[in-house]
Amino acid sequence: SSAPSSKSGVRSQLLGEFSCFTLAILAIEMARACRSTTAVTLLSASVAFLGGQCAASASTFLDHRAHDDAQWKGLLNELEAALGSGRRAAAEARVTQFEDAMRPVFAALPRLHGERLASSSVRYLLHRTFAERHGWFVEGLASMGEAWNSSSPTAFFAEHAGEAQSAFERRLGSQGLSLRETAVFAATLESLVHEETLARLHSTYRVLGLDAKEDSAREQEVERVVDTYMMMLVLGLDHSSVDPKVVSRAWAHIETIYPTWGETQKWVREVRKEVVS
Repeated sequence: SSAPSSKSGVRSQLLGEFSCFTLAILAIEMARACRSTTAVTLLSASVAFLGGQCAASASTFLDHRAHDDAQWKGLLNELEAALGSGRRAAAEARVTQFEDAMRPVFAALPRLHGERLASSSVRYLLHRTFAERHGWFVEGLASMGEAWNSSSPTAFFAEHAGEAQSAFERRLGSQGLSLRETAVFAATLESLVHEETLARLHSTYRVLGLDAKEDSAREQEVERVVDTYMMMLVLGLDHSSVDPKVVSRAWAHIETIYPTWGETQKWVREVRKEVVS
């Protein structure tokens, strides 16, 4: 008779955790849609509706600063060993900014013991942060209709920095991530994207024969660089190996391969004009 009771208890616990996360997401998205700041209030009402199943997760934020400092510094050391000191420095410089940006949503999400987030909450928080910060829908973070717990948010690093993936996955699987560790995750991802963007831009100058004029290109040349950069991006050309002949062929067939190229080009130029002005 104890086995069914045990299974029932497990099911009840899982249901409580799932309901807590689902209602937290619902509360946050409702507050966002209404352009209000009532996410935490809505979450509290949801917790009460569940009969207190989420009470531990929605508890008052406690000070785990000393332990968290040791944890996140250890994580940075692992990232340095895996990715190099330059990449560590680039990520570390962004951490505080991400931490501040993430704090309100972090406070509204259900948390594990020690003020840490489970994988599904980390994925949602990262997705929300990048969508609002850059308009990015990062593969592996955006749900695209699937459940938030259907995959690990560390999947992004599998193709970009496998060593970083293992560092985050170990923590995520064993105890979840703190706010600061999640900020380190976001900062590392952003710095890697920034690094790849610069590499793609340098390659664009190279294939156009303008690599010696990166700091002195004329307006017409800059427009060629921007258009070619975007063309290479939408066609998925490998910037590390592309050559002038490939780019020339792509330009000759861009309207056929990518019928909305005209609208894309117009949009890119409008964005550039807004940024420059």
